[in-house]
Amino acid sequence: MTRKLGADVGRVWFLIGALALASCSPFPWEPGDGSAPEGRPLFPDLEGFTALGEAPEEWASSQFWDWWGDGQAELSGYRMVVNRYGAPREAELALIYVTEPHDRRTWIKDDHVEEPDRINVMKLNQNVAFLTGIYPYAVMTSVFAPVDRYRTEPFSPVRIVHSVQEWCGAYSHLVWPGPDRYRSLRLSYFAHEGERVREVEADGPLLYEDALLVQLRELDGPFAGGGDWEGMLVPELWRLRAGHRGTDPVPARITREEGVHEHQGQEVPVTRFSLQAGEYQRVFHVERDRPRRILGWSTSTGEAAELLATERLAYWELNRPGDESWREALGLSPRGLLPPGAGDAPAGGCPE
Repeated sequence: MTRKLGADVGRVWFLIGALALASCSPFPWEPGDGSAPEGRPLFPDLEGFTALGEAPEEWASSQFWDWWGDGQAELSGYRMVVNRYGAPREAELALIYVTEPHDRRTWIKDDHVEEPDRINVMKLNQNVAFLTGIYPYAVMTSVFAPVDRYRTEPFSPVRIVHSVQEWCGAYSHLVWPGPDRYRSLRLSYFAHEGERVREVEADGPLLYEDALLVQLRELDGPFAGGGDWEGMLVPELWRLRAGHRGTDPVPARITREEGVHEHQGQEVPVTRFSLQAGEYQRVFHVERDRPRRILGWSTSTGEAAELLATERLAYWELNRPGDESWREALGLSPRGLLPPGAGDAPAGGCPE
């Protein structure tokens, strides 16, 4: 069952409700008192909405922290093909994984938040850049998943943020997963998408395709208990944006098998995860040995990605002139330049 809040009356009602909730906000500050930015949180009920519980069902293992507690990020560069406007586009893809503390009341990074509001998450930033004729696309999707297991599946996300920038305009889509529903906020330049808030109830197990790039790596225990998975899936937010689809979950199944994948001239042992959701298919190749990187994937829509290189770096410190050379270590262009995509965007104004 879905609850749509896109109509004018519904939107006003929602904002009034949000403001009413804000008046009872647990945050110890008032607008303009100098202790916090002016204004109220948009959703002051996020802690209750995500409902993680006071303590996790299982804490992250020492083996996990031995690898991921070194204060560095894992960066991987990929060669990628993206379909846009009916043509394949060569793309650069970077996957950035890093652990960081978040405030469970807002699900925003806070290095200074203290217990019991401090929860460590695995952050994945997926950054894709490509050209469509004359103009570029920049697509960013961030997944935030607690490293301690609060829900059935390890690394179940609590926040997903998706944004697209291109010369016609900007688009953003935020999702907050709860235990039995999720909240979706879309802000678009295009009229048929507009500004929409929805809450969608979920019947049965629910996964998010964007979070699979974390969960299928099995960084601290097996996915789906080491077997296959079947339930409802919220499709990848970029795929929803590119196809102008809604945010309803769809029935899906994920199967696993052990095999090998040819990577950089060598046959590498992998776990192959095959996602089937209606006519849509996506196959992930995850290396079997630690650190269980995603070596690549392919989809029935023609998208494909192949790993080029991986480095562990404190990338936020590499922002000086000359540090562009680190991009070459990842197989990416040091100038961030891209080869022309195949074909041109249709003429006659900005296509939607």
